[in-house]
Amino acid sequence: MGSRGFFCVFEGVDGSGKGTVISAVKNFLAAKGVSEEKVLLTAEPTSGFYGKKVRELLATSPRPDLNAKQFLDLYVADRKEHVEKVILPALLEGKIILCDRYKYSTFVYQSLQGIEVEKIRELHAGMPVPDLAIILDLPVETALERINSDSKRGGVDAFERKDFLEKVRRGFLDLPKVFPGEKISFVDASVPLAKVCEKVCSLIYGQLH
Repeated sequence: MGSRGFFCVFEGVDGSGKGTVISAVKNFLAAKGVSEEKVLLTAEPTSGFYGKKVRELLATSPRPDLNAKQFLDLYVADRKEHVEKVILPALLEGKIILCDRYKYSTFVYQSLQGIEVEKIRELHAGMPVPDLAIILDLPVETALERINSDSKRGGVDAFERKDFLEKVRRGFLDLPKVFPGEKISFVDASVPLAKVCEKVCSLIYGQLH
């Protein structure tokens, strides 16, 4: 791994189990002897100024496509702050970063809202490219079942309608065409969680050694 850290991003439709898998990876690394201080768990949108604005807009916007430009500007501003204050310093310290969502979600969601991919790409110029992006893929019906059975979520939000989620899933599956030079791996998230975690941990361990 060298002195520079390792930047791993987790993506997928809501209900794919990103949070659970990230926790499992952290436990796996600890079992392999990686100290807790060496592993950084982070997520987007962040809890910073722009991240809070994103959440406010998500909560009050019945039709996200009407606020596509506003969403894009907020997500990018939040990401720039995240990169400068959290990700780059952690990489310089040689940490393993496990990040729940990053630029890939913006490319998928905001392009579906009508923003041109090249416009989104321009706004991300100079931002660090993850060493590995793991896309947790599963059928939309399964994702919605999980979302609806999760009492903490409080039901399906504006981004979680079935027809829209089908397009989101296809957007994630098409990411290698958008980022041909980047390391993007797909993991079947419809199988039992233990198997998902085993596959993800194997992928990460393979990259670290």
